[in-house]
Amino acid sequence: MKRRIDKLSAATVTRWPVRGQRLAGALLLSVLSVSGSAVAQQAPSGDELHSMYCVEVIRAEIGLQHHLISAADAAASSAPTPALRQQWIDTSAELLQGLERLEVVRYRLQTYMLPRISALDSLSLATAMRQGDADFRESRAVAEQCAVECTEPQANSQQSLVCSTSCSDKATLNRVSACEKPAWLPP
Repeated sequence: MKRRIDKLSAATVTRWPVRGQRLAGALLLSVLSVSGSAVAQQAPSGDELHSMYCVEVIRAEIGLQHHLISAADAAASSAPTPALRQQWIDTSAELLQGLERLEVVRYRLQTYMLPRISALDSLSLATAMRQGDADFRESRAVAEQCAVECTEPQANSQQSLVCSTSCSDKATLNRVSACEKPAWLPP
């Protein structure tokens, strides 16, 4: 039975390498569980739950960004023409800028949460992190499915835009996207 559960768990792991990001999430969860036994815990506020949700979303986005950068670099090195090589180099540069923005957001979220964690209910915080991970995986799956459906030959770009707009789960996408600009955090 345990072997079957391990296989199921392994099958649900994200497809992209994460390079230490899982370790950071595990470390944060271990801090949550250790802090829970030492101090009486209070219920986290909505901003604190949202921050923990977003810590996990941003962690996953950073992992995806690393994967995309590696893929763009590999494509640039094997590009058959100088023009195509330059396009991949430009794409990689854009992805690196996006990665830098995500790392700044992650730092802000962690700076906000780390002093608070020991006093907050660890179960609630861990639940928020799991929800962030689940929503990120769901948004990626929907995006991949929409990319397949909406790249079918369309009569025009307007039809393609309508397809991608109608295809996605707006509620999940909005929750995940809001993490990139955490307006609830103090400046």
